[in-house]
Amino acid sequence: MREKITLIESESPLCPVQAFAEQTENAVYFYLFYLYGDKGKNLRACWVCNCREAPDRLDAGDKLSMLPKGCFSHDPQGITVDAEKLRIVWLPDGDSAALLEGGNILAIIPPKAGLYDFPGFARYAVGQNRYAWELPADQRMQWMEQIAESDMLFERSQKEDFWQALHRENLRILEAFFGSGRGYYSMNGGAYPPRGILEGRKNGVTYGITEFLSVFTQPQIEVHIRDGWQHSRIEFGFAAADGLADAVKMEAYNMFTALSKGIYRDRAFFAHGHTNTWEGIPGFHAFLFINARAIRGLEAPQYAPVSGDPVNLLWAVPITEQEYDFTVQNGCNALLSRAKDLSRIHIFDGKPKFRL
Repeated sequence: MREKITLIESESPLCPVQAFAEQTENAVYFYLFYLYGDKGKNLRACWVCNCREAPDRLDAGDKLSMLPKGCFSHDPQGITVDAEKLRIVWLPDGDSAALLEGGNILAIIPPKAGLYDFPGFARYAVGQNRYAWELPADQRMQWMEQIAESDMLFERSQKEDFWQALHRENLRILEAFFGSGRGYYSMNGGAYPPRGILEGRKNGVTYGITEFLSVFTQPQIEVHIRDGWQHSRIEFGFAAADGLADAVKMEAYNMFTALSKGIYRDRAFFAHGHTNTWEGIPGFHAFLFINARAIRGLEAPQYAPVSGDPVNLLWAVPITEQEYDFTVQNGCNALLSRAKDLSRIHIFDGKPKFRL
């Protein structure tokens, strides 16, 4: 078998990523192929099994190397996988995936693949090398639970009643926060996955808060933030005094729409202290995202955890160019230490929120 044979392939339901398993006469590999638009592309690979007798040592120059003897647990003469029993299951970030055979894990390329020469986990790998890392038994069951939950999530999310039930729950949560809703804005015209903004009003303030973003986790956040799972599920929120709300709210809503698409298209993420330049509000240069969980006493809807992960409401706070430059140079905490009133930092009143 000199040629490469594609055993199975799948497109991510969220990100511009393709997963596939490929076999040669030497080995089977599992791949994730990432597209970055005009920024290029990237390929990650994880060994699955050898297909013929193993060599005595690793050939580091062969991109489709077999693992040498002692580095794997299957028959040293090689094995084959049953293509009819293969499945690819995407994890909730749409950016990582697992290859299964008959319901058993063959390989996983998780979010942290690519760091520290980590290619991914393989069922038959022993130890760690540049082509595959062993999947310890105590972690295997945890991964199986995550994979099964993610598989069910993507299956259920193809049905309209899944989103209808979530919408009813979001209405309950948000109306408990700001009273009866007064408006709804769709952010993606009905495309999958749906996104929307629920609007309400209380105490002279108009609130617009997204729904459905937290159903899936943000890509790459675990790579860049310690304990990223605590920050991986978000909703965006914007608040403005009634006299100003009608003039400025759509700038925030338009930004939420753009970012909700960009998170998965660009494999990006947002968390407390991040900024996004947006000059639609006169006198203001960007939005600063403040996690309501990061400031004691800052108001927010009370979300239940999703699959054990907290839901983080990121309030979008308009900031001036001077405040933006200060944040870039000194960090979010330094800017927050100069807040005029932390308890109302998220409510836009047309004035800068910080003393600089």
